[in-house]
Order: sequence, then structure tokens, then C-alpha cells
Amino acid sequence: MLNSTMRSLVSRTACRSQSYFSTSSVKNIEKLWENPWKHAIPEKTKTFATVEEVPVDWSFVERLMPIEVVPEVPKHDSYPTPSGWTPPTAAGKSHSYYVRRRPDHLLPLYLERKRDLLNEKTLDFDYVELVTVRNVDGDVFACEHDLRSYLEEQLGHSVASHVDELKGRIKIKGAPRLLIEQFLYSKGF
Repeated sequence: MLNSTMRSLVSRTACRSQSYFSTSSVKNIEKLWENPWKHAIPEKTKTFATVEEVPVDWSFVERLMPIEVVPEVPKHDSYPTPSGWTPPTAAGKSHSYYVRRRPDHLLPLYLERKRDLLNEKTLDFDYVELVTVRNVDGDVFACEHDLRSYLEEQLGHSVASHVDELKGRIKIKGAPRLLIEQFLYSKGF
């Protein structure tokens, strides 16, 4: 009798386990831990990206871009202008050196302040002003010699200068920028 009850109980649980847990559905589905990337990333149906050209009005962006073409030299009634500007002349090309102007037609003169020696009386640093002439083409040393002799004649004392031939630059210590500008304008640059 015990055997018969056990058989019926086992047969009932077996039927229940088949109805609740179907082994056929487990065999068809891959387990999540065996390939997690397959379940995390959706499958791609298309491999090509779609491209759509959108018409854009670039006029607002183009006005912010730098000017690629150098504008013409402005024409004035008389020279020098009230600001002191003078256009380049043909006399500037007759020297063994030439100072090219910037795209805005100004001379390439740059002022730089550097800390000099310590003043022992005030225990403060003195500052020195250096004027750099850039874009010197040709014989840079001849340009420096002419410029230094002109400045020493105008100022009445010697002037220190440094030539960087590879970059085409001349640095001058202790000379006002306006005198250097006058020298370059007088040479026709």
C-alpha cells in the first residue's frame, strides 16, 4: 500500500513539474550568463547609416572667419595720415633688406616689457622695454646697423640690439618705438 501511494505521489509531482517547468523551452533559449552581450546590445537589422544633407545658411559664420585676401592699401588725400601712417614706397625696395608689413598694412613693430636687474637701493626690479622689428627679409645685419646708427644719432647715446637672422627679427633695447617707426617710414617701408 505504501508503494502504491508513493507511486501515485511521484506520478502527480512529475506531472506538475512537467506542466510548470517545461524543459523544451529551456533548450531553445540561450542562457543569459553564457553570452551577456547578445542580450545587452540589440541586434542590428541595417548596417548602412543614412545620410541627409541639410541646407545651412553659412553667411552668419562666414562673416566671423578671418579675411583670406589682403585688402588694398587705403587711399588718402595726404600722407602721413593724422595717425602717422604712410604707405610703402618704391624706395623701400632699393635696399639690401626689406621689412614686410603685416596684413593690415602696419609696420611689424612689437613692444615687450621684461624684468631687468634688481635695484639694490629700492629692492625692486627695474623693467626694460624692448622693441622687436619682425619680418626683416634680406640682409638683417645691414638693417640692424642702419637702424642702430640712426637711433644713436637721434638719442645721443648707444643703443643695445640683438639680431635673430633665422627668424628675421631685430630686438632693440632703450629706444622709443616712434623713432624706429620714423626710421622705417623714411626708408620707404
